[in-house]
Amino acid sequence: MGTVGREIVGDRADEIIELLNQGIAAELNDAYRYLLLSKVASGVHSSPVAQKFAETAQDEWGHVSLLMERVMQLGGEPLASPSEAGERTYVPYKPAPKDPTDLRQMLHDSLAGERAAIGFYRELFEKTRDIDPVTADIARHALIDEIDDEDELERLLEGWPNT
Repeated sequence: MGTVGREIVGDRADEIIELLNQGIAAELNDAYRYLLLSKVASGVHSSPVAQKFAETAQDEWGHVSLLMERVMQLGGEPLASPSEAGERTYVPYKPAPKDPTDLRQMLHDSLAGERAAIGFYRELFEKTRDIDPVTADIARHALIDEIDDEDELERLLEGWPNT
């Protein structure tokens, strides 16, 4: 724990730690979901979609790591178990469609998740920018990643058949 680093945040440290743990929970679910989708996606157009999902899974694991590190720096305890993720996340887990060729649904569900992440990181940035520049910087970088992911998913969906 960084004593002076926590002092900078002051009495809002516990609130920020709780938000960071919500982020860990959501990113943990997202990382697993994207990795799963990268493995189950099938069909004629599945290769670029599966590749995008695999890349995004790695990015989400990176977010988990950064958020955990920040919780520790603030003297908190990161999410203790993956089983807690469903209860602590800011967005419900969206399972893969039953049909592994329903890439359009996978992309739509993923797009909704990215938009929820954009909202979360924007809020985290707004809440921390004046009191916790370290967390605000993490939120800003994650926000950039999530906006990039949203854009890429939208581009994959452009012109996709509505069948």
